[in-house]
Amino acid sequence: MSSYTPFRKIFKDVSLEVEDLYLLESFQIEMLPGTADRDLAVVLWAYPSIKHFLVKKCPSVVDLIESILKQYSPAEDEQELKKCSDNLVWTIADWLVYSKCPEAYDKLDFHSWDFREVTIITPLDGRVVVDGAAGTGRVTLEAARTAGRVYAIEPVARLRQFIRDKALEAFLNNIFVIDGFLHAMPLPDNCADVLVTSHALGWHLEKELREFERVVKKGGYIIHCPGTADIPDEEAQHLRLISPDWGYDFSVYEESDGWKGKYWKQL
Repeated sequence: MSSYTPFRKIFKDVSLEVEDLYLLESFQIEMLPGTADRDLAVVLWAYPSIKHFLVKKCPSVVDLIESILKQYSPAEDEQELKKCSDNLVWTIADWLVYSKCPEAYDKLDFHSWDFREVTIITPLDGRVVVDGAAGTGRVTLEAARTAGRVYAIEPVARLRQFIRDKALEAFLNNIFVIDGFLHAMPLPDNCADVLVTSHALGWHLEKELREFERVVKKGGYIIHCPGTADIPDEEAQHLRLISPDWGYDFSVYEESDGWKGKYWKQL
């Protein structure tokens, strides 16, 4: 449980319950096996309805879940069940918070980086901008103030609605929120002038990088702001981005909470 103490501190005002597992999206369920298998098994033994929900929402996990249930037995008592349930929901707290209370995620400090780190690379005035893995829409709304159109690509339904609500409150009608992933964006070839990601790169890095270059037109810009300049933590990704294969430039800039890094290239 101590491994996931950071989530408890980050979301200190959030209460999570085992019933919040019903908020999971199918792509999140697909990643669930292998995350906290003992805790997951205990929960599924105790709550057959949650197991039913998971396999109906994401049929591809049926065999993996059955394997986990064969490997681990039910909880011995209520205390163990409570502990495993608590461990499980806090292991995946970020996934649950996205759907349960996106406003809590939106308030996190890392969203407050200086958006001028994007616009000093290229102006967005009148341009078509893609915000990849848009989250709560911080980049989307910043870009929409000057861009011609902004496409916010986000796979979590509750976050998509959160972005729409924020756009409505800000009287911004040039934002189009779309279900999709960084490695599979439902956009035509060569449609964007600028594509930006923030704290979102790397689930399927090679596929993502190819997809960016499909969507962005020649002469356009791809900009990644991962939110850290700590190269050792992301060394493999860093080396891949700056390699001759992909050719991204890299620089660091200072924020109030430390140094940040950014990558960019012009096609």
